[in-house]
Amino acid sequence: MAERSVRGSVVKAIAAEATRRKRDADSATETPAAEEGPRRSRPRRACRDAPVQTLAAAAPAAAAASQPSLPLKGKLLVIHANTKTYGRGGDTAAAGDDHRLVAAKRSNREDFKFAAKDYIAMRDGGVYSGDPRENKLLPLPRPTYTEFINRAQRAKALDRLFFVFCPPDAPRLPRLNYRAYERVVYAGVSFRRFAKIWQPERHHFFKPQFQARVMAMLLARNRAQRSGSAFGVLPDELLHDILAFASSKKDARRDDYDDLATVNSGQRHLFLPAPGSSGIRDHLFDAVFGL
Repeated sequence: MAERSVRGSVVKAIAAEATRRKRDADSATETPAAEEGPRRSRPRRACRDAPVQTLAAAAPAAAAASQPSLPLKGKLLVIHANTKTYGRGGDTAAAGDDHRLVAAKRSNREDFKFAAKDYIAMRDGGVYSGDPRENKLLPLPRPTYTEFINRAQRAKALDRLFFVFCPPDAPRLPRLNYRAYERVVYAGVSFRRFAKIWQPERHHFFKPQFQARVMAMLLARNRAQRSGSAFGVLPDELLHDILAFASSKKDARRDDYDDLATVNSGQRHLFLPAPGSSGIRDHLFDAVFGL
């Protein structure tokens, strides 16, 4: 009995010593109270500061949204990649098509008075008018056209709205005089691939440093043509292929859709979502027309 009591006393002494040592060690690592500064009467509320940080982070987007959109004074060109056919004699349903696709194709064939061959000839024939008062081959209502036509009507710009078709697998953009248009909208993700490989039509998709190198190369070729040197004999197509081979993803400046700040800045060439595809498109499309 006495042995058990002694053993218990020893255990308690060891435990007490361990507790004392731990307390001393903790005290040694603490910062003296004089260096902590005055204590607050209550803890700081992080939730009270959080909204301020959130608003600060969102300030650029809010500022862009608050900026008035520039009115559309010139012509607008919309480049789309919609391969659907509209009109009598258009695409018919395939054997494995979903019932919704079957119904959509039937609607595209039967809901329009014009013939599909006429629509395809217009679509594949280059730039065509987006004014339904002049162009009776526009398949309305279909998002590819309707979302732009409705806004053009509100902006009183129907006679300045134009469309051009570019197949999703096209190796290059249509060769057009893009300077004739105040704004050019690339509607849909399929056009992002053009931002990675240089071509004359895509020059504006690249960073200023690469644009400067391209201009230096083109000017050198022009001087060579005037002087009669061999470099001046190089055909345009071959020179463009060389410049395209020299470009890379690092030289491109377009990775995503343009935001509202870019649209409101007056940028001429704009990458925007395809009509009917993204919830953010409404504000972007409105801003294109200055609405």
